[in-house]
Amino acid sequence: MSTTEAKSAAARKKPRFELECSPQIRGYQKQWYADLRQRVVEGGEKFALTEAMTPHEILEAMDIPFVTNEWWSGIVTAHRQSPYYFDLLEEKGFSPGLERYCALSLAGALDKGAHPEPAWGGLPQPSLFVQGMPEATRVEFGERNAIEHGVPFISLSPPQTGQPMPLRWWEVARHGWEALCPTWQLDYMTDKFWDMIHQLEDIFGAGFDMDRLREVNGISNQQQAVFEEVRDLIITAPKAPVALSEMLGNVMAIQWQRGTPWALEAAIQLRDEIKARVDAEKWTCPNEKYRFAWVGPGLWQNTAFYRMFEDSHGAVFVQSMYMSLAIDGYPRYGADPVRALASRYCAFGIGTLDWQAHEALTHRCDGIVTVKSSVSGLLRKVLADADLPLLVLDIDLVDARTWDEKAVQEAMGRFIEDEVEPRRQRRLAGV
Repeated sequence: MSTTEAKSAAARKKPRFELECSPQIRGYQKQWYADLRQRVVEGGEKFALTEAMTPHEILEAMDIPFVTNEWWSGIVTAHRQSPYYFDLLEEKGFSPGLERYCALSLAGALDKGAHPEPAWGGLPQPSLFVQGMPEATRVEFGERNAIEHGVPFISLSPPQTGQPMPLRWWEVARHGWEALCPTWQLDYMTDKFWDMIHQLEDIFGAGFDMDRLREVNGISNQQQAVFEEVRDLIITAPKAPVALSEMLGNVMAIQWQRGTPWALEAAIQLRDEIKARVDAEKWTCPNEKYRFAWVGPGLWQNTAFYRMFEDSHGAVFVQSMYMSLAIDGYPRYGADPVRALASRYCAFGIGTLDWQAHEALTHRCDGIVTVKSSVSGLLRKVLADADLPLLVLDIDLVDARTWDEKAVQEAMGRFIEDEVEPRRQRRLAGV
C-alpha cells in the first residue's frame, strides 16, 4: 500500500450500522455480483455495463444482466484502490483533470487484470457499454470505454431543449410527464429506446415483452413510493433517525436492483426499521444541532465524512440526491412504459437546481456541502437566493489521493462557525 493509500485508509472508520437491514442489503448486493461474475467468467454469460442514467428497467424486463458503472466506481473506491487506477490512467496519458467518477471501469480495462487483488474479483469483460449522460465529454468517454473493452457502444444522450423545466416539476413528473418535455424530444428518445431494445435482442438473444416491462416498471414505482415514506420519516422526525453514510449504500444497492421483488422487499424493510427508530426516539446524533444536505454524487472515497462532525458540532447529514431523485425523478406511470421511461431521461438534469434548494429546505437543512465537480454558478445563485450557506470541498468523490482529513475538518468547522451558526441565530431571532 502506498503512503497515500495508507493515509486514506487511516482516515476511514468502520461503518456504524444502526439498522439490521444494512448488512443484509449490502451482503445481498455482494453475493449478487459474485454470482453474476461467476456466470460470466466461468459460464460465458454476457452482461451489459451501463451508466446510471439509463433505463435499467428495460434490461431487467429482458433478463439481461447489467452492472452500473457508477456503482462499480464506488466499489473500487471503497476498497481503497482508486489511487492505483488513477495513477495508471495518468501513466497511460490521460489528463489528471479527467472526470473520475466513471473512469474506474476504463482503468480496469487498461490494467488488463494486472492488479493482484482487484475489488470483488474485478470487473469481467462486458458485452456492451450503454451511456446515458448528455454531456459531450461523457459521450466521448463512453466511446473510449467501449473501445477499450472491445464491445458495442450505445449512447442514449437526450437532445437538449435549452429550456428550463417548469417550476415545481417534481409535483407533476410522475403522471404528467408528457407536459414536461417537448413532444419532439420525447419522440426522439422513445425511438432511441426502441433502437436499443432491438440491439439488445441482437447482442443478447433476448426477447422483449411489453407486459413484462409494465410489470417491472410497476414494481420500480412501488419501490420509489416506499422510499418516499422513508423521506417523510426523515423530514418530520425531530432528529435524524439514521446516518446518511448508512443510507447511501442502502439506497444505491436497492436502486440498482429496482424493478425486482427483492428491491421492493428491501425498501419496505428499510422503511419499517427507520419508522421503528422514530417511534422509539432513537436518533443517530442525540445532540443534533445542525442539519446538512450533500449535493451531487456521494463522497464514496470516505463516507465516514458524513458522521465526522456529530460529536464535535452536533452536525448531521440528512439529505442527498440519491433518495430524493429516486422519489421525484424516477417514478413514471403510463400505458406506454417505453415512452414513459424515455420521459424520465429527457427530464433529468434540466433546471433542477430549484429542486435541490427545495429538498434542502424541506429537510430543514442549515447548509449545503459539495465538491468542486458538483458546483456551478447557477447552483451558487439558487442557494444564495434560498439563504442556504454553501461549502465546496476541494476533493474528488472517488480519488483518494485528494483526501486531506485535516483540511476537510478545518473547512467544515469554519463553515459551521462562520456561516451556518450566524444564519441559525438570525433564523431563531426571526430576522
